[in-house]
Parts: sequence; structure tokens; C-alpha cells
Amino acid sequence: MFSVKLVLSSPSDNPAMKEITFLKQNHQKWQEFEAMLNSGSGGKPDVLADLFVQLTDDLSYARTFYPNSNTEQYLNGLAARVHQEIYKNKKERRSRLVTFWTNEFPDLMGKQRGNLFLTFLIFVLSVFVGVISAHHDETFVRVVLGDAYVDKTLQNMLDNDPLGIYKSENQFSMFLFIALNNARVALFCVLAGLIFCWVGVAFLQFTNGVMLGSFMYFLYDHGYIHEATLTVWIHGTLEIWCILVSGAAGIALGRAVWFPGPWPWSESVKRGGRDALKIGFALIPFIFLAAFFEGFVTRYTMMNDMGRWAIILSSLAFVLWYFVLLPIFREWREHQFGPLAYLANKHNSKFAKKILKALGGDQRIAFMYILGTLCIVLPTINLIMQIVTETKAESMTYWFFGLVTSIGVSCFIFGSIWIGRTEEKDLTIERKSTSKSADYERKARAVKA
Repeated sequence: MFSVKLVLSSPSDNPAMKEITFLKQNHQKWQEFEAMLNSGSGGKPDVLADLFVQLTDDLSYARTFYPNSNTEQYLNGLAARVHQEIYKNKKERRSRLVTFWTNEFPDLMGKQRGNLFLTFLIFVLSVFVGVISAHHDETFVRVVLGDAYVDKTLQNMLDNDPLGIYKSENQFSMFLFIALNNARVALFCVLAGLIFCWVGVAFLQFTNGVMLGSFMYFLYDHGYIHEATLTVWIHGTLEIWCILVSGAAGIALGRAVWFPGPWPWSESVKRGGRDALKIGFALIPFIFLAAFFEGFVTRYTMMNDMGRWAIILSSLAFVLWYFVLLPIFREWREHQFGPLAYLANKHNSKFAKKILKALGGDQRIAFMYILGTLCIVLPTINLIMQIVTETKAESMTYWFFGLVTSIGVSCFIFGSIWIGRTEEKDLTIERKSTSKSADYERKARAVKA
């Protein structure tokens, strides 16, 4: 049975000690802490509390005198394990499913910013490779896309419907097939990262980018680049982004397996696998949303250009905000860093304070309203296009639309309920604050009297 030993010499006794001295002085204690956690003998609350206090004290010292060092990373991970041990039996709030997408996943994407940039860079370069290759070799498109796909597209061009390939199947079956295929590609990106690290991810990103580049040049060469852009990117904006994010998850998992760094291998794999699993789970709604666009919206190539540009630009703005800007804003809010915090603190900007408050407030309501709006608007777009083009879908599509719309209405109902509860809490806090202020004033008057 292990027991927590008291620290004989506090780091504060010698605040200027070198890192190697700090390690020699405390490494045996940290090893005992690790052994205690691995054996499961530190389950008593008082033991864990004492352990957590000592570790956070050492972590604070390391952050002060050895910032961004391996020592700081090691202690941070060890303290996190103790914290997790303390709260592992804590009952999850029912709103965790919502806060996962509003808080936890954006924070995780902030940590994966470098990996996401790497996959984006590889993909963009591979698109240029596909364009250049198709430009210099007319048979390259057939090698990449296959003869059947190219011949079908050429026939559609003769029929004055170059993107008719997106109308070849009924809507609901096409939606399911595309969703499963996109999920398969995302899973392969993660597995490639697990087995071959960033090399495997780079290969898959390269192949997908070359396919896209050669296909777009093929349509450009036949004079259909305008139609191709407005048709392909209705669903391609979300679809390609999901592939990029899954590639970032694959790199994170591969680095955890092959390059654990200061972590023990088992702990590194556990952390990398958890992050990859969270990213994969978070991508599910985006994969289905991209499949919804491709199965139910892209097929209406006769749609007005303004309507298609609106969908493309809205999708692009959303992915840039959610996957790139929101993680940055949340980091700024947490560390009181960045232009918003500077304006709020130094110049007392009310606008900056409102944005920071919104980022730190109850985002469940906004999430439910956004989700509800999507679930109602997307089927409506498809139904409007059916009316305009005087076409009908199969009965399964209408049943599916009814289910999605009912989910959207439910989101608005739950959002309204949460608004009422939030307002009630705010009123309660305000009443308590007012009551305390009045009580302080009465005591102050009594003292003066």
C-alpha cells in the first residue's frame, strides 16, 4: 500500500534552482505518485486531495521557472490524471452532449491547429498537382477517376447537363451512400495516421486532392468551370473540410503512438486515442450535413446562382468560424489574451466585453437554435426546389424530412426552456445581490449612527 509522503523541501525554498536540480529533488516522489495511480491504491479522497495539492504546487513552480519544458508537460499530465481520478465518479450533466460541441470540441480543435494546417497545406498542393497533371496529360483524368465516371460525365455534357452525375440515383439512397462513404474516408484517414503517422495521412490527403484537382480541370477544359464550382462546392465545402479534420485527428493519433515524447507510451496512446475518438464523434453531424447537401440539394443544378453562392459562402464562413476562429477566441477569453481582452481591459470597450461574455456564457441556447434552424431550413430548400422544378422525390425522402423537421422544432422548444431557466437564474442572482447590497447599506448606516 502506497502512502503520500510530505514534501521535505518546498521549491520555494530555492526559487532559482536549475531544472536538473528540481528533477533530482522530486523525481522519486513523482514516481511514487505514478505507481500509486497505476495500482489504484490512491482512491481515498483525502489521499487524492493531498496528492493533488502537492502536484499543483510543483506544476506551478515548473510553469514559472521552466515554461514549455518537458517537466511542465509531465507534471501537467500527472496532475490531470489525479484530477480525473477525483472526478471520475462525478455524474455527467445531461447538457454534456451539447457542451461537447460548444466548448469541448472547439478547445480540442485549438490544440490540433498545427495538424489541421499541415493537412490543409498537403491537400492544397495535391489539388495543384492534379490540375497540372490533367493539363499535361489528357488520359490522367481517366487514370484517377476511372473510365466509367469520365464517360458518364462526357455523355452528360452532350445532354447539356454536365453535373447530371449527381442526379443518377434517388435522393434518400444517395444521401445514405454518400454519408457512409464520407465516414469511411474519414475513418481511413485516422487509421492511416495510427499505422503510418503523418505519412499515411499525407498519402490519403494527396490522393483526394489530386482527384478533386483533376476533376475540376476536366470540367474547366470543357468549358463548365462556372457550373462545376457552383455545383460541386455546395457539398464539397463541408465534405472536404471533414476530410481535413479527420486527417488532423490521424496525425494526432499517429504522433501519440510513434512519438510519445515525455509521456509513457501507454499514457500517450490513451490521450491520442481519446482525442481522435472525440474528433471522429464530433465530425458525425458534419459528415451527414455534407451528405444531405449532396443528396438533396446539389442535384438541383438549375437553382439560381445567388442561392447556390449563398449556400457555399455560408458553409465556408461556418467552418472557418467554428473550426478556426472560435478555438482562438476561446483561448483569448480563457487567458485574457488577444485584441478582445486588450480592448476590454485597457480601453474599457463595451463591445469587446459583450463578445467575451457571449463566448463565456451559456452557449447551449445558441447551439439549439442553430441546430433547429438547420433542421427546418434544409428540408424546406429541397421542397422549394421540387416545386420550382416540378419534380417529386420518393416517399422515404418525405418521411425523412418529417423526422428532421420534428427534430428542429424540438430544438426550438428545448432552447426556449433553457432561456427561461437562464433568465430565472439571472433574476435569482440579481435579487440576492440586491438583498446583500441593501443589507450592507443598513449595517453601514447603523455603524455611522
